[in-house]
Amino acid sequence: MRPAAADKAEQIAPGLWCSPGLSNSYLLTTGDGRVVINTGMGFEGPVHRANFDAVDTSPVRYIIFTQGHVDHVGGLDSMRDPGTTVVAQANWVAWRDDNERLIPYRASRSAFAFKDILAKGIQAIQQRLGTKNIPGQSVPVVDLDFEDTLTLEVGGRHMELIAVPGGETTDSLVVWLPEERICLCGNTFGPVFGHIPNLVTIRGDRYRDALTVVASVERVRDLQPELLVTGHFEPIEGQKRIHAELTRLRNAIR
Repeated sequence: MRPAAADKAEQIAPGLWCSPGLSNSYLLTTGDGRVVINTGMGFEGPVHRANFDAVDTSPVRYIIFTQGHVDHVGGLDSMRDPGTTVVAQANWVAWRDDNERLIPYRASRSAFAFKDILAKGIQAIQQRLGTKNIPGQSVPVVDLDFEDTLTLEVGGRHMELIAVPGGETTDSLVVWLPEERICLCGNTFGPVFGHIPNLVTIRGDRYRDALTVVASVERVRDLQPELLVTGHFEPIEGQKRIHAELTRLRNAIR
């Protein structure tokens, strides 16, 4: 993982684009505006915005957060247009409050792992933008939230948002595109797909209940996606492969 540095977005499926970064930001194009899924860190926001504007300059209708971690929500201010609706799972408030309480603890114990890569990434973005004035971290403001499921349709593109509280955060959700059989799952399965999740995290997140994790894994598995688009790294292709990996993960936890 490294800060956003790509000079353009990559198309990973028809009408679905990725701008990679510390966590990937995704663009869904439609006949009536754009949908952005996750926005990166605050300083990455202008890079993701520029990459997506090079693909399509229509209004951003929705911004969807797959979870409340800072590397997913920080670029909100750079991405949001007048009239954009920001969407998250209903636990986002509790997660935000937890995060605010834990910021000093996390920062003091994780800076060693990210300090150098962040400094280099920020410098590279400053050079690309031609200014040292880059955005800080956005404070998430959510316009629309939901408990279990939410259906959205934009420009003929159908999206189903599904809560998966067994993900990295209790406000985790996946975006399911049923016609394309694509699931944008964020970090539902952790930063590295196929790795057994940390049920008790040293950084101070709430304990992740094993049975809730199992239920979330099964919920995604039962969708039978043909493409799994994660928060980090490359998508995973193939319905049989995805089903087998998620079954293996479920069994390891259970």
